[in-house]
Amino acid sequence: MKSLFPFLLLILSSCGLSLDLVEKEIPTPDYNDLNYWVAHPEKLDLSDSVFTSRPADQFGIPVFFVSPTIHFPKKGETWNLDPSDAAAEHAFDTPVKYQSTAFNVAGPVYSPAYRQSAYQVYNVAPNPATAKSYAIAYEDVQSAFMIFLKQIGPHTPFILASHSQGTDHLIQLIQREFTPLLEERLVAAYLVGMPVNDCDIRIPICEEPTSTGCYTSWRTYHITAKYYNKYPVECIGVVNPISWNTATNYVPSTKNLDVLISDSKPLFQNLVSAKIQNGVVVTERPRFPGSILIRTKNYHRGDINLYYGNIQENVLIRCLQYQKEQGRSE
Repeated sequence: MKSLFPFLLLILSSCGLSLDLVEKEIPTPDYNDLNYWVAHPEKLDLSDSVFTSRPADQFGIPVFFVSPTIHFPKKGETWNLDPSDAAAEHAFDTPVKYQSTAFNVAGPVYSPAYRQSAYQVYNVAPNPATAKSYAIAYEDVQSAFMIFLKQIGPHTPFILASHSQGTDHLIQLIQREFTPLLEERLVAAYLVGMPVNDCDIRIPICEEPTSTGCYTSWRTYHITAKYYNKYPVECIGVVNPISWNTATNYVPSTKNLDVLISDSKPLFQNLVSAKIQNGVVVTERPRFPGSILIRTKNYHRGDINLYYGNIQENVLIRCLQYQKEQGRSE
């Protein structure tokens, strides 16, 4: 499949899903084993894909990327994905290929296959089954991150990147595992697709395009959409993915770069604008061949793709700024 742009999957993602799921003992991934890494510098994998004119690995700064939800089980299936199952061998390919590559301009991507929670955890009130499922998924992300740190060494800077469920796990990771030494090594964390409680996170929001040691976050909706905010609006950290600051002014689509629809279509320019409003980023309806299938005002699955080139440009700016701050620029 080539045309895998997240928008086109929206109408399919919630079909045929049931809340009648079962718990099952799933082998704990060993992240010393390359087979549990979807992306890793010792593998030739989809995170090495290049879709724009910006080459990959320009700074040698590794990226730890956590994929969004790709586990959409049906009735009688499991609360957690089994990444060791043959049927799940390529489950993470789409986000690694079309999302993690927005960050590979910095350096090699590390992305774990993990026992992620089913999509259904977002459709029911929290209960012991959903809590256990999420704890299992987080355990894997935390374990993979510790191996990541071991493999890149104690002084190497890094980038965190994620979308949707992956962002929830990285927020928890930052809160539980980060130390002042890790914060010094963090170029930036791109925590996309879920609200971040800026009133209760240990790293600051990226106020400007050159800020480092901070996080960016946004959720994308049509300007007329209705949506739910998990936290008070004043506590939701939002960065505009075109201007890369926290100002609430409208940024026109003329500044929108290299929107990635699929690898079989050209990159689109000037497709969408961005404006911070009530805890999210709002924009107009994107129009491209096939966009007639978009029946939603929630552009969650396009959070990264809609601003793909803008993300790459910003990653490069922050990497360069980090090197300057560390006295590493030539």
